[in-house]
Amino acid sequence: MREVLTEYFATEGYAVEVAGSGIEALTAVRDGRADLVLLDVRMPGLTAYKFSAGSAELTESVPVIMVTANEDVGLAKETLKLGAFDYVAKPFDFDYLDRAVAAALARVDEKAAAGPVPDDDPWKRLTHTVFRVVRAMGRRRGHATGQRLETAALAAARGAAAARGAVAGEDLAEIAMLLDLAAEFGDLPAADRALVESAIEAARRSLPVPR
Repeated sequence: MREVLTEYFATEGYAVEVAGSGIEALTAVRDGRADLVLLDVRMPGLTAYKFSAGSAELTESVPVIMVTANEDVGLAKETLKLGAFDYVAKPFDFDYLDRAVAAALARVDEKAAAGPVPDDDPWKRLTHTVFRVVRAMGRRRGHATGQRLETAALAAARGAAAARGAVAGEDLAEIAMLLDLAAEFGDLPAADRALVESAIEAARRSLPVPR
């Protein structure tokens, strides 16, 4: 499992460090070598429950995402009360795992900035806003729409970074359409919708004007 996750996130551009036990992982966190921890509920040397409690005392800037088999979901939920950011069940839904990691790292970036994402970085503001709003929607309510919102926001930001303005513009239009659907079905409060719409408009203004 460690090999699969390492290969997957390495191909996504992340620097990945593997720990064979909870003690090794805790040492990496203490040494400041981790921005995020993917933690198996069952591991040698230190239980996930104790790790979550211990890492919360060390720092609040390193989010923990629990990895669990279906029979251990109850334990994973308990770690959320200790400060774990999220959990994913095996076999992996890699789309959800990718979004969970991106959302957790976005939270770290926000805390490091000690304030809201600056308006002069509209694509970062857009992705952060979308992820915050989707997480507020909850795991069940509007789950499918929330997934598509997160995917479209990441795609728009990547398109803009690659100077593909037309593609980014199409992704912005998809986000707007999904907002309409979420609002129509009562999954999205008006205030959250307004936040995302403002972020969309700021991102759209940053696109080059077609000639």
